[in-house]
Amino acid sequence: MSRDDSPQGGLMDGRVRAVLLMAVVIGAFLEIGTEHRRYGLVVDGFALAAVAVVGAAAALGSESAATLARERDRLDQAPRPSTTVPVCRYVTGPAAPRSQPPGPRPFLRERPTDLSVPRFGDGARAQGYPWLLPERTVQNGIAADEATVGAFTLRAASVIGPGHRCGRPAEPRQDSYRIGRSRDSRYAIVAVADGLSSAAWSDAGATTASSQAVTLLREQIEAVGFGGLDVKELYGRIAESVAAQASGRGVDTSHLATVLITAVLAEPDANGVAQAWVGWLGDSSAWTLDPRGPLWRFSAGEAKDRAAAVVSNEVAGRLPDTPQLARDHYVTLAPGAALALVTDGIGDAWADPAGNVNEYFANAWRSPVPATRFTADVGFDAPQCLDDRTAVVVWNGDRA
Repeated sequence: MSRDDSPQGGLMDGRVRAVLLMAVVIGAFLEIGTEHRRYGLVVDGFALAAVAVVGAAAALGSESAATLARERDRLDQAPRPSTTVPVCRYVTGPAAPRSQPPGPRPFLRERPTDLSVPRFGDGARAQGYPWLLPERTVQNGIAADEATVGAFTLRAASVIGPGHRCGRPAEPRQDSYRIGRSRDSRYAIVAVADGLSSAAWSDAGATTASSQAVTLLREQIEAVGFGGLDVKELYGRIAESVAAQASGRGVDTSHLATVLITAVLAEPDANGVAQAWVGWLGDSSAWTLDPRGPLWRFSAGEAKDRAAAVVSNEVAGRLPDTPQLARDHYVTLAPGAALALVTDGIGDAWADPAGNVNEYFANAWRSPVPATRFTADVGFDAPQCLDDRTAVVVWNGDRA
């Protein structure tokens, strides 16, 4: 029998020795008197029996401990099976192969951390990098809202783009949006701004432009009514506010450059048809979706020349320098139709005829969805889509 050097084996050997010693002492004590000799023999018999029982138990315990130790060692040395955790996701293209980014950047995060958002094709490499914080923040990396204004249902979300959040140094989210209403809730008001990447304080410019737009549109509605909205006056006053922000920071107005698109939706008529006024300056855009339409259709904004060999992101008009270039027109929304105001981080993907992004969003946003789902959609992953992305969608009637 092998020797047991475990603590349990040592403890058991000590117990055996203690019992044996007690038996000898008791036997010797009882044999002092002749009249007690037969009792000493009896006790010696009990002592020897006790020693036998304890010894057997010690042997069994020692052997059991050794067996358990051998089994534990075997399990520790055995290869562990790999397990695959199923992930709930909605992906429109093949899974991207895992790879490591070049240079000193940190490793790509493991999918499925990215798969809470829709992914198209192989996605963008930058989507997998960790999110970094910029040195300064005017606004959060993510913003979202949902609301009901009269007959209209609104969803809004803005997510910092992969190209801005993983750089060194990281950049702040340069998109901004605001939603509002008239005092009587007969009109829904929306503003979406996109700060120019070349402007050092464009996030501040976008935030000022979107906030002022909703405030000033509310004033115009109360002063001149829906039919009297004046895009030139509106954008001129917004430009003054952005320029004042630049002056307060001691920088040139070009450092706060931003584009802007705005909309006011009037309550539907007796037939459920609604009119929307849209004003814009720059390449943020407005799109409409019919209740049974297959795609979002471009409605307003500075359209890019996608027939060119290289699609330029340069814009002709911007705030606060050229407010006189702002334009406007009216859009009709049938019952159940939707109007979307988006920055080019989404608009460029929708306009790309080679992709299926537009089709996905037409199906996903055919009717209102929860704000959490809406935000995840805005954070979509697609090749070369690295810019901030913002969308505000207004449905004419809640068809959810």
